[in-house]
Formats: sequence, C-alpha cells, structure tokens
Amino acid sequence: RPARNRTQQRLPALPREMSVPLPTLPPVTSLNSLDAFVEAVGVLFEPAPPLAKAMFEAHMESPMKSYEEIISKAKTLIADMDANAKLDVINAHPRIGEKDPSKLSKFSKIEQGMTGEKKISQEEEKVFQEFATLNKKYEDKFGFKFIIFVNGRPKKDLLPICEKRMQNSREQELAIGIQAMLDIAVDRLTKINKS
Repeated sequence: RPARNRTQQRLPALPREMSVPLPTLPPVTSLNSLDAFVEAVGVLFEPAPPLAKAMFEAHMESPMKSYEEIISKAKTLIADMDANAKLDVINAHPRIGEKDPSKLSKFSKIEQGMTGEKKISQEEEKVFQEFATLNKKYEDKFGFKFIIFVNGRPKKDLLPICEKRMQNSREQELAIGIQAMLDIAVDRLTKINKS
C-alpha cells in the first residue's frame, strides 16, 4: 500500500489509560429552551451566548432536525452578526496553549492534550511560554484570540502557523478563526457520533 502523506495520516488514539469520555449531546428535538441550546452549542462551539441565542431563535422559527443542520445554520448566523457579536463568539474559545485546566472545556482539554495528570516536560513548558507570548502579540494586533483547528497536531507545530498568520489582515484572521471554529464543531460532532 502506498504511504499516506502527512495530511492524510491517521492520528494516534489516546492510550486507554488516558482516554476521557467525550461530552454528549441530547437529541435535537429536546432543545426547546435557551438553556438547553446554550449547553449544546457550548459543547460544539464553546460557550458563546450570542451564537446560542441566535441559534435558539432560528430553531424556534424553523426547527432544525440535526446537529449538522445546526452547524450549517451557525455559519450563516455568524456571517450576519455585527462585529462585536462575532468577537464574543470567537473569544469564547480558549487560547491555544492554555495551561489552566479551569479555562478549558472538556473537549478543549482533550484537543489540547490536557487530560490526566501528565507532567509537563521542559520542552512543553517552553512551547507554553512561546504560545503565551504569541497569543499576547496576536491579541494585541487583532483584538481577538488566535483560533486554529488543532486536529491532533502537537502544539510546537502550531507555533510557526501562528507566526505566519500574524502577517494577515484583521479581516483575514477573523474569517480564518471563524472557519476554524466551524471545523472544530464539525470534528467534535463527528467524534461524538462515533463514540
């Protein structure tokens, strides 16, 4: 069999002892309150009240039948939001390289490899420090958090991507960040559906 290229390689599963149960989602038909929608949207997109409220209102007008439909609707709703609401939505995501587990959702802990009681190596500590510096530079320049679809890549591999994206315009970065959020939501839903 031909070897897969880097982008097609399967990511290794977490060792059994480090496996963490994924969050769950209730049936879409049970999302009949704003609180239920906030919770479900929080699993897929992180707690983003402007997005949850807009999605709930859209759901009450025309009930969505699946989480795939909810994610698709989110893209349209985010595009129609004013600038401040878009910033609230994008800033709902935790910073990449966040060391404080209390600032990470259950899914973000899994995605950022912060499960279990793993001791941070000196190399990892250096990467965390570099990300703290880059996150500050990025947020100072653009006014919102750096968002990237990690997709199992080591944090150290994301540092040059962040550095390169610092050359983009604010509009480009906002669009890239929002698309990354949508990609993350699709990936989370896929993982929940497979579990």
